[in-house]
Amino acid sequence: MADRPGPSPFALWLEEALGGWTLSLLAAAVAVAAGLLSLPGLITEQTTGALIAVSIPLAAAFYVLRPVAEPGHAGGPRALLAAAAALTLVLSAWPALSAVAPGEPVFRGDLTQEGEAVPVPAGFSGRVRLLVHAPLRPEGEPSVGFTLSGTAEPVDGKLQRTFSTARVGRSGRTRVAHDHTSDWFEASLAPGVSELKLTRLDGRPAGPLTVSVYRDPLPRGTLVALCALALLLAAAADARLGLKGNTAVAAGMSLAFGLLVASNATPTGAVGPSVGGVVLGAILGSLAGWIAELVMRRFVAPGKRKLERRGKPNGAEAA
Repeated sequence: MADRPGPSPFALWLEEALGGWTLSLLAAAVAVAAGLLSLPGLITEQTTGALIAVSIPLAAAFYVLRPVAEPGHAGGPRALLAAAAALTLVLSAWPALSAVAPGEPVFRGDLTQEGEAVPVPAGFSGRVRLLVHAPLRPEGEPSVGFTLSGTAEPVDGKLQRTFSTARVGRSGRTRVAHDHTSDWFEASLAPGVSELKLTRLDGRPAGPLTVSVYRDPLPRGTLVALCALALLLAAAADARLGLKGNTAVAAGMSLAFGLLVASNATPTGAVGPSVGGVVLGAILGSLAGWIAELVMRRFVAPGKRKLERRGKPNGAEAA
């Protein structure tokens, strides 16, 4: 009887890559490279944020998948681990990417004074996300407050410039300006609404108030609940495979990163919130993953690892 053909070179490479650090380090390197290229302005703020928003969840997903390539694990726990990795990747990357690179809106309009309105297309209604942007004047500490009506609840917001102090050299300090020129808002449009009206405008922006409207397929509460489910799934796989928190911690860090970027980043302010999401997400997410793994160990017993026989080279006789 002819021997079964051995695994292909690609399958061998993929098994080695998943079992090691190659893919995780490669994805993380993309995020670092994007940050470095953004410093001299070689790539835009939005492009940098989009690369970070995708590469960090990819790095975490590849890390979560590493035990899949280890011999001795049964098919059920491996499938559970793969499902946890896939769900973590989607729930981390998609909300973050939607915040920094949302694409074309359903409709948009510019408002320059109170009483002006943006027409709503006929028949359009439901849950929406509003991206409000206004340029700030170059001098002083400008602040622009506004209220938009036409949604189920009025949308109140504020765009402003803030300052922080940065150290220069050994003893010098300087003020660093941070322009918060855009923000996301969740809202709902009832059937029959014909316009979004600017009913309050405090301050003088350097240009029009631009309102871009996007559909909101996944409300924030639902997203948080799905992230919690993904974390528990990773913790269950962790406990079943006896990984001592590695999978749950990595998944928690990635999910926290996605939620933080989705809550704070915009197309014009993507790099700072993305980098901050990496740091703060690592702290909060690792803690959440550790707690989830401790809880799941009480309910999920570790499985027994089985010994796997390696196939013999082609042409060798069976013993």
